[in-house]
Amino acid sequence: MDTFRALTARSAREAVEMLAAEPGAVLAAGCTDLLVKMKDGKVRPSAVISIDRATDMSSIADTGRTLWVGAGCTHASISRSPLIAEKAPLLAAASAAVGSPQIRNRGTLGGNIATASPAGDTVPALIAMGARIVALGLAGQRAIEAEQFFLGPGRSALGSREVIVGVEIPCDEPGDVWAFRKLGGRRAMSIAIASVAVHAHLESGVLSRVAVALGSCAPVVVRARKLEEALEGRQVTADLLAKVCPLAREAASPITDIRGSREYRLAMVEALAYQALYAAVWPDEVSEPRAKWESSAGGAQGEHECCCHGRPDRSRADASGADGALGADGASSPCVVHRPGEPQSASASREAEATGSGSDSIRVHVVAFGELACRVEKADVTLNLPRGSTVADLYRRIGLANSSYVMALVNHRREFDDKTLSDGDEIALMHPVGGG
Repeated sequence: MDTFRALTARSAREAVEMLAAEPGAVLAAGCTDLLVKMKDGKVRPSAVISIDRATDMSSIADTGRTLWVGAGCTHASISRSPLIAEKAPLLAAASAAVGSPQIRNRGTLGGNIATASPAGDTVPALIAMGARIVALGLAGQRAIEAEQFFLGPGRSALGSREVIVGVEIPCDEPGDVWAFRKLGGRRAMSIAIASVAVHAHLESGVLSRVAVALGSCAPVVVRARKLEEALEGRQVTADLLAKVCPLAREAASPITDIRGSREYRLAMVEALAYQALYAAVWPDEVSEPRAKWESSAGGAQGEHECCCHGRPDRSRADASGADGALGADGASSPCVVHRPGEPQSASASREAEATGSGSDSIRVHVVAFGELACRVEKADVTLNLPRGSTVADLYRRIGLANSSYVMALVNHRREFDDKTLSDGDEIALMHPVGGG
């Protein structure tokens, strides 16, 4: 690593002045990305300006209709903040999904933004919430819409002598719903293979102000505009979500890299969009024991994905008409949802009607992706299984003895080994990989 001067700025203004005085200088806060680039020789600064002591960049404040979050706030402090949990919970969830506890304790919101990576965990959340990124330069301060800030991988609208001082986020209102989904490969250090942030308003079961932001699926984080339009002003049901979520693919233009293929990412962005929207509308119907977000610096994350969804105290929308899930061939397959206030026996009866209780077997369609397609006899197959079979039973049937790192999506929804399968289920099996 080359030698450089170490400087300290005690305010955002002082950092701007130092950058202007030394064009070859760079800012440093958590250094989780900067040090890697310096070690690789990709960045050779003449000076490194620490902003750790710039206290005016690390505040969190409720300004009335908006929430101010300083660029120097760490992901750990954001995920733990009661004010952010109340006013902008989607940002808290996204921050809790960043890297490992060590990374969250050092990495900052401003750094995650300035890196301008399409895989940045907080970026889809900021865009979905309609946040504005505030930058300070010698000429003064300006606010840039988050969706307009990112120009390409590693490129942003930030000037060479400007400093990100914080973000302005519209405060959540009663009836606002949200969810964050991230697909990664390891528990603690996962870079997003794909991610989805959802923010909308729900009133009497009707969605409005729908925003669906897709991460790691294009050169920049993008909005799924056609999907948003298909949901705007509609009475939401699980059947509607299954029919319109393929529109998420149209906004994506992913690449193939070591973490996943283009085809895999396209499949996942559709599945994650469905899961995120479902979790936003019916949060207390979503059960993810290995993927719950905890508001702590070392919050629990799923081994393969992080699932974070909206307020548990909000009443659920009526799931009336949500009995169908669209299969890969465009046909509806049974997907019985327990409705609020309905006895469990009633939902069981509906399931019996949908599957035909007179039969001792069920018929399911299974598709294996990626490396798993090479481990099973057939990558695309329809199977007959004994009634009552679980996902674990399916693994044994197709020869996946070790399922520790297999993810099953049943009718577009993540399920675990003890999930009981139903007649007509569409099951996608994948083996995510990821770096750190």
